[in-house]
Amino acid sequence: MAILQADGRTLDVEVVVFDKDGLLFDSQYFWKRLAEARLRELSRLLEPEELCDWIDLFGVRTADEDGEIAGADPNGIFALASPQEEAVITASLLMRRGGGDWGQCREAAVAAFERSDREFAVFDALLPKPGFPAVFDRLREAGIRYGIATSDDSRRTIDSVGRYATVGELAFIVTPADVRRGKPNPDMLEWIAERTGARPERIAMIGDSFIDMQMARQAGCFGIGIPDDPEMREKMRPFADAIVGSLEEIIVTEG
Repeated sequence: MAILQADGRTLDVEVVVFDKDGLLFDSQYFWKRLAEARLRELSRLLEPEELCDWIDLFGVRTADEDGEIAGADPNGIFALASPQEEAVITASLLMRRGGGDWGQCREAAVAAFERSDREFAVFDALLPKPGFPAVFDRLREAGIRYGIATSDDSRRTIDSVGRYATVGELAFIVTPADVRRGKPNPDMLEWIAERTGARPERIAMIGDSFIDMQMARQAGCFGIGIPDDPEMREKMRPFADAIVGSLEEIIVTEG
């Protein structure tokens, strides 16, 4: 029997669930390049002042001295919303400026996001966090199933994770397209419990956001938080069962 240890807690688990951006990969490094790709396409639809509104609304960060994209607010729309939600919010901006009826604005926003995704050089935006993919190796050797629950889309998740780990060894990948409600609702973890046959209390959710920890708490799973900054740590505290500094601190031992 394999035992998972984190933050002084010991847990007998069957399944470990990982968020992706911010946990397996450096989120600011990724968000900077994704925001640049988004803005290249949105500049065809929005005037410069409207692009500034989009940047502010989505929580995209710019460098003070030259306006260059620097990353994103971890608590903002760009960091936490799914691509589908981002497109809907963008469509509302288009409609507000008189870009047509709702159907036309939504169609234009979705098309812009799809174009930016096709042109986005995802491999150039990947910077693995300490402990990845080694944590996958430890779980596999211990016989613990593991997979991904992300707000990103399936294609980009497969491309990203597959750059550093064997995607075929993942027991599952679940995205907003697979469930009725996304994070922080429990739907993703309920989906995983149903497909793996594991009871919720024997599923560990590991994430870098309080949203992941809220989802784990609502689903009755064990939540392990790995925040990037003190503010996120405090937001996690009411929901997380354990908080550690990196994936390297997730220990797998024989029970």
